[in-house]
Amino acid sequence: MRNPLNSRNYLLLLGMSVLLAGCASEYVPYKAYLGEPRNELQVSTLIGSSYQRVDLINRFTDTVRFMSVDQFSIVDSDRHASIQITPGFHEVRVYFSWDIGRQRGLAPAMVDYARTRDHVSRTLRFNARAGETYTVNAQPYFSAPREAITTLDHVDFWILDADGIEIVTREQGRYIPDS
Repeated sequence: MRNPLNSRNYLLLLGMSVLLAGCASEYVPYKAYLGEPRNELQVSTLIGSSYQRVDLINRFTDTVRFMSVDQFSIVDSDRHASIQITPGFHEVRVYFSWDIGRQRGLAPAMVDYARTRDHVSRTLRFNARAGETYTVNAQPYFSAPREAITTLDHVDFWILDADGIEIVTREQGRYIPDS
């Protein structure tokens, strides 16, 4: 016969392990290269930026996420705020995510609209240096005062190094969606 106290402790430990594993994926960089894990000085780290935006009825968290590196898909890309790549020239496909969390209203339909459009993603090309950390930024621009996703005019994506120098400029990363 099992001791009920041990079963309860086991279930509590199992639940906490699952919770921590889910949280950890947000903070541990995704290894976007083949082979054994490397020291941080042997890879480049890319961090996606996040912004808070409020429209008439909803609060959004706009986040840059990573889709692929050199045409190799990032698994569970919405769970990783950063990735690690090998030094050298890369094509990194990023996307701009509108996340409303637990907000209610019309926003879920707008978020679904954004997820079905290719125009919220962009391929950025640059030469990554070993041991460097880069931030991938994005800024949406709207054609109406109300910043609804359906009035999106264009999105600028750009990459900054740790010193704040643009590695990929806004003009190079600009995407204008098709009408």
